[in-house]
Amino acid sequence: MFAFIKMLPLILLLGGGAYAYHTTKVSELSSVISQKEAAITILETNQEKLLEAEAKNRKALETMQADLEKQRQAFTNLSTQHAQLAKERDEYMSVFRKHDLTKLARLKPGLIEPRINKGTEAVFRQVEEDSREVDQADDEVEVANEEG
Repeated sequence: MFAFIKMLPLILLLGGGAYAYHTTKVSELSSVISQKEAAITILETNQEKLLEAEAKNRKALETMQADLEKQRQAFTNLSTQHAQLAKERDEYMSVFRKHDLTKLARLKPGLIEPRINKGTEAVFRQVEEDSREVDQADDEVEVANEEG
């Protein structure tokens, strides 16, 4: 028993050292766990923000694609109208090339002038209508761009 009493301070010293080591290690690991939990919270918040940004970007992309489709359709319509107007212009120009209107107008001014004036008036009306359509298409594109 006497040997046990002699060993008791050494056992207490070893036990105290082990307890101090254990306490230090647990404290360090608890600190690491707290840091990791804080990092996880930050990452989860960032992930939520990224998901929100992704949703906004997808919506913006869909809107832009819809606008692009509208612009393609408007461009197709304008191209078709342009082709029709060019064909009509060429038809009218061929009529003027076939006839010497200057000579006919000098010989019979009462016959030619009313027809020319009527045709000019019709062409000007058509140009005005086409200009309105183009202006309206431009306005629609501007409104769509302002909304987007």
